[in-house]
Amino acid sequence: MSRQTILAFSMSVLAAGAALAQAPAQRPAPQRPVQAQTAPAPGAVSQPDNTTATYGDWVMRCQASVAARVCEIVQTLEQQGQRGPIALVAIGRPVKDEPIKLVIQVPPNLSLGDKVSVRVTVAEKDEALAVFQRCLPGGCFAEASLSDEVFKRWRGFAEAGQMRYLDAAKREVALPLSFRGFPAAAEALQREP
Repeated sequence: MSRQTILAFSMSVLAAGAALAQAPAQRPAPQRPVQAQTAPAPGAVSQPDNTTATYGDWVMRCQASVAARVCEIVQTLEQQGQRGPIALVAIGRPVKDEPIKLVIQVPPNLSLGDKVSVRVTVAEKDEALAVFQRCLPGGCFAEASLSDEVFKRWRGFAEAGQMRYLDAAKREVALPLSFRGFPAAAEALQREP
């Protein structure tokens, strides 16, 4: 996978974080997918450039570019009493025949050392380990490849999970990760070309 493709995927997570930081907190949408589309210009292709659909606590976003249409499913984590998101989780396949990518954005309060990572756990079992790749003023980004087997197993989870990492003071931070709506969002993502 090219560095440019990974950067484009990761930057879509960053762009969402910046946009969400300015929006007021909202309650999760219903389990049914809701399509938000822009009207095509006269003489334009009937497929919209950007679409979103909500599945429980997950949102599938698709964006058309010159090269291809890229889709990802995203969960935004918010903390009561705090403005804007505290973390974002995005899952997608930026290149058709490459592994599914997991990108996690957390606040830039990390002590960066050798292979600092964030763990995704469900029922106290580590499900994924994403290594932090870079930090920007808006957040630090961790990335990992998810095997098709792990992605399929996640579709069966009914209980909540957690994302765990160490902050700059070496204290463990545990953020909730919901799987409500994940099976439907993952299925919709798999249907995308």
